[in-house]
Formats: sequence, structure tokens, C-alpha cells
Amino acid sequence: MGTEQKTHIKKGLIIGLILILFDIALQLTHNKFQPWVANINIAIILIGVIVLMNIQPPKTEGKIVFSNLFGYGFRVSVVAVCALFIYSVLSVYLVFPDYLTELYNHNLVEAQKQPNFDAAKVAANKDMAMKVMRTSLLSMVVMFNLAIGITGALVGAVIALLSESFSKKKV
Repeated sequence: MGTEQKTHIKKGLIIGLILILFDIALQLTHNKFQPWVANINIAIILIGVIVLMNIQPPKTEGKIVFSNLFGYGFRVSVVAVCALFIYSVLSVYLVFPDYLTELYNHNLVEAQKQPNFDAAKVAANKDMAMKVMRTSLLSMVVMFNLAIGITGALVGAVIALLSESFSKKKV
């Protein structure tokens, strides 16, 4: 059990590091607002959890058990999301503090396309909007990515069980 605890931390940190490096590359190349970015993030988490949890899956007395597999994948996901959250807090406040202003301006351009856009109200509520965006961004980092990680844990557990059952049938 001790080895499994260490491996889920290592595997979660690998996924978190990949996501962090991807975000830094997007920030430096000014591609953060591209529509395909969310899909790449989803793919990194989903595929990362599925693949990494199927490399030496946890076994109980030589058997693979769904609850152990799912729990292991969940722990991998939590570690990855924790690493990403810590990076996001540092990013928003220290590393890329202009990101929120860029996000606000990007959303402002999109809002101006709406017929009921009121520039006076937007200007009056800019400070509150920035606070709400900061809180929303940080909470979405956790909730959205954790949901994707849990999905990866479920799919990964099913894949591990299926591959185990197929390997037993061949013997």
C-alpha cells in the first residue's frame, strides 16, 4: 500500500506538470483564449489519468478490484488538480497578473456584441467583475478539472478490469 501512495503522487504530479507547462506555453504565446485550449486540457487530464493509472494498477491479493482502481485514479486526479490549483493561484497573483485584465477585456469584446450591452454599467462594475472572475477562475480550475479526472478514473478502472479479464481468458 505504501508504494501505491507514492506512485499516485508521482503520477498526479506528472499530469499537473504537463498542464502547468502547457498553460505557461499558452500564456507566453498569447494563445490562452483560443477555442481549442479547453479540449487539449481535457485530453491531457483524461488520457493522463487513464494511461498512468493503468501502468502498474493497484492489486489486492493479486486481484484487480474496481474500488481500488477507481480510488487510485481519483487520488491521481486530486494530486494533479492540487498542483494545478497551486500554480493557478501563483499565476493569477504573481506570475501572470495581467491575465485577469486580458480575460476581462476578452469578455468585454464578446459582451459588446450583445444587443443589450450597457457600457456605463460595465464601467461601474469593473472591480466587482474582476473579483468574481478571479474567484470563478480558481474554483473552475478545481471543479472542472476534478470532474474530468474522476471521469478518467472511472474509464481507466473499467479499462484495467477489461484488460485483466482478457488476459485471464487467454491463459
